[in-house]
Amino acid sequence: MGRIAAIAGGDFKTAEALNRYALSMTEMDTPKVLFVPTASRDDQKYIAEFKDAFTELNAEVRVLELVRGDYSESDIDDLLEWADFIYVGGGNTVYMMNVWKRFNLDSKLKLVFTNDSAVLGGNGAGCTCWFSCGYSNSQFNDGRTDWQYIWADNLLDLQHNAVCPHYNDDERSNFDRRLLEKEIPGFALEDNVALIQIGEHTEFIASHPKARAFYMIYLNSQLLKKEIDLKYL
Repeated sequence: MGRIAAIAGGDFKTAEALNRYALSMTEMDTPKVLFVPTASRDDQKYIAEFKDAFTELNAEVRVLELVRGDYSESDIDDLLEWADFIYVGGGNTVYMMNVWKRFNLDSKLKLVFTNDSAVLGGNGAGCTCWFSCGYSNSQFNDGRTDWQYIWADNLLDLQHNAVCPHYNDDERSNFDRRLLEKEIPGFALEDNVALIQIGEHTEFIASHPKARAFYMIYLNSQLLKKEIDLKYL
């Protein structure tokens, strides 16, 4: 099994300690980071901010721009092989997965995990994608005025659970009720919290003392909800 650093949310400043911890999982002095900003449609401002933030963390950064760029399959394979860390950016999870499937990137990332050839991680959509399904505001990111929270399904399923990132947003509290629609447990993660998986070991870390995370499961139609102990950085 591989390594995952799934960061629920937070900007580059508030989540800096989480990003630094995630980079340490590569065990490289100057980790090679491949940024995948598909969920933001390869937003150029976001890419520039990412490069600045991670260069300051002593990382070497390249970008896989599947929306704006032109890549052969071998180009993608070379970038994945180059990377010590594959970091997925935030944005529209559903849109991102649809693009990934066209490039077979979903299957390629599963193989990276199986071979443990790079750390996998990200923020927002880059947190959600590693789970079985996620509670998502993808319709909002599509610009719809009548948007609602939906399930982003058919994700990579490296973590066989549901997830709700940005759980501190008031509207996300409906995740507790909507989890009844699924037959798997769920994690509700506030911003500045990350799930860390290394092989068989999983822990939760946070970069803010007030950040929280919860484990939930329905048994006999009754919700059992437990706050998770966090390691504060």
